[in-house]
Amino acid sequence: AFCLAPVARPRVAPPRTRAARLRVRAEPSGPSGQGFDEGYLKGMGVMSAEQILEIPIKRFKPTSEECPFCRDAKVKENGSKCLGVCRNPQNVPGPLLYPHQMQEVEDAVRMQVQAMADKDDPRTDHGVQVLWEFSVESGNMERSRYFGFSSDMYHYDHFIGKALKNFDPLVRNTGHTIESVEKMEDGRTMCKVKVTDNVGKDTYWVFIMVVRSFGKYEGCWQSHRIIQTDDKYHSKFLDPLQV
Repeated sequence: AFCLAPVARPRVAPPRTRAARLRVRAEPSGPSGQGFDEGYLKGMGVMSAEQILEIPIKRFKPTSEECPFCRDAKVKENGSKCLGVCRNPQNVPGPLLYPHQMQEVEDAVRMQVQAMADKDDPRTDHGVQVLWEFSVESGNMERSRYFGFSSDMYHYDHFIGKALKNFDPLVRNTGHTIESVEKMEDGRTMCKVKVTDNVGKDTYWVFIMVVRSFGKYEGCWQSHRIIQTDDKYHSKFLDPLQV
C-alpha cells in the first residue's frame, strides 16, 4: 500500500486595501531609516488609513472642465457638458480662400500653395482646408487620383491626414514659381510649379486644373490632381493611363 503525503498548498496573501498599500509605501526603508520609497510624503511619516484617505488625488480634468467651448455649457440629459467642438475638425467655418469665377488658373494654384505656406493661419490646418475647397472631387463617393494614387475623397478627416503626409514639402514653404501652364489634349490644364520647402530645397509639382461645370463653384478653376514630380516634371502618376 502506498501512503500519499499531504501536499502543502502555497499560502496566498489576502488582497490589501488601498490604505494598507499606501501605508507600506510610506514606511521607512533601509537600515538607517533615512531613505524612503516612492510615494512617501516628506515630513508626514507613517500615516493612518484615515490620514491617507484625506490626501487629495491628482487627476486629469475632463473635457467639460478643460475645453474653453464646453466649460460654460449647460449639462445635457446624459450628464455631459461636451459640445463636441474640439473633437470635430470639420466644425469650423469655411476657409478664407476659396474658388471664384474671377480667378485665373494661375490664381487658383498660387492661392493653394500660399495657403500651405501659412498652413495654420488663421487656425490649425486652414491651408489643408483651402486645398479641400479647391479640390473638384472633394466629398465624392467615387475613388479619386487627386494624390496620384487611388483613394477616397469623401471624408475631410481622411483628407487632412493624406494631405499632410503627401504634401509635406508644401507645408510652410518659403516660395514658389509657376514655370508653365499647358493645355492638355483632354481639355484639362497642367500647371508646373517649383516650390521651395521650409529648409530651402526646391521641389517640383504638377497641378492638373479643371473648370467646374456644376455646383456652387460652377465656372471656377479647381484642382483635379496635385502630384509631386522629379525636377523634369516626370512622375509615374502622370502616366496617361493613370492621370
